[in-house]
Amino acid sequence: GLDIKEQSNTDWALDWAANTFLSKHYANTWYPVAGFGAAPANQEDANKACVESLEVFAKKFLAGKFIGGNTLNIADYKIGSAVWYLEHPAIEKNNKYKNPQRISQYAKDFYAALSPESQKFLEGPKGFLDTKLK
Repeated sequence: GLDIKEQSNTDWALDWAANTFLSKHYANTWYPVAGFGAAPANQEDANKACVESLEVFAKKFLAGKFIGGNTLNIADYKIGSAVWYLEHPAIEKNNKYKNPQRISQYAKDFYAALSPESQKFLEGPKGFLDTKLK
């Protein structure tokens, strides 16, 4: 099992996701493309803030391949899926957002580490975002 330091790091990453990334930066980058929210007043500034936040996240939490090191943990399932969504070409096409390189690699590693069943599950959301490319 995880020791208290690893558990605390996982909890911290989940808190960051809930309180910083998803409620603010993800809402400004993914939601408008998906049609779930209005675009921010200045998309360029919102994109920059998202990139900066993800770069800080990567430095703090991605010393290994994943948040928990070299295997997925619960925080990876929460954060990895969100940044995987941001990798979709519809996000860049519609609001000019692009993940920082380390986060882009993390999203690819996250997807590759998923079981075939989990990858199949993500086909629905990918198909939904594909409709935003038209």
